[in-house]
Amino acid sequence: MRVLVTRPEPSAEKTADQLRHRGHQPVLLPLMQAQRQLDTLRPALAEVPGALVITSGEAVRVLTSLGQDLSPLLPLPVFAVGIRTAEAAKNLGFTNVIVGGGDGEALADRILAEWDTGRDNGLLYLAGTPRTPGLETRLMGAGLKLAVAECYRMLPVNNDLTRLQAAFDPWPDVALLYSAETARLFVSLPPLNDHKGRIKNLRILCLSKKIAKTLPPDLRASTAWPSEPNEDLLLDLI
Repeated sequence: MRVLVTRPEPSAEKTADQLRHRGHQPVLLPLMQAQRQLDTLRPALAEVPGALVITSGEAVRVLTSLGQDLSPLLPLPVFAVGIRTAEAAKNLGFTNVIVGGGDGEALADRILAEWDTGRDNGLLYLAGTPRTPGLETRLMGAGLKLAVAECYRMLPVNNDLTRLQAAFDPWPDVALLYSAETARLFVSLPPLNDHKGRIKNLRILCLSKKIAKTLPPDLRASTAWPSEPNEDLLLDLI
């Protein structure tokens, strides 16, 4: 299968490697890119929190790029949204990594089950923007002490016409979507709007049902998602 990968780099290349291993042809077309905000993260870490919350490998990459001693943080509990994010945290040296259920609400459930709301040191969420508010709303509503450091922004990639034409020639068999914002950008791509009759030949695989719901109704018939937000399960659907 010719598979369009829309997630940001460097994660896109990791997905491409998995697709090649499975015998597919990946086509990289990242629709968003991260802009790191180190000046936001540094003051947030001036006082060591009780635990860290991360919902993306990009948060781990921001920590890596700080260029400062992270040893005071490494013993902290780290609540990671999923397996891949947890692996990134462990590779950086964190020794107490707790894996959530693949999305923000499932991660909130895991935190509420594990974390004592009476602790003096609260949680620090290394967040990106834009993001859905479910995780923060759930934790704050339960009375947890939660500070939020917006340490990166996801910005649209301005793919030129040549790259877009190459990605859609020949037309891909499958497109992978990993976030609601990426889904919004995907449906606005010129090749999709210039060749509306061909969209029915494109299978759209979303990391979760929530992402699929952001697509226009006419695309949902050709859309599928795994039983839980897990990339291995997503790729199994191809």
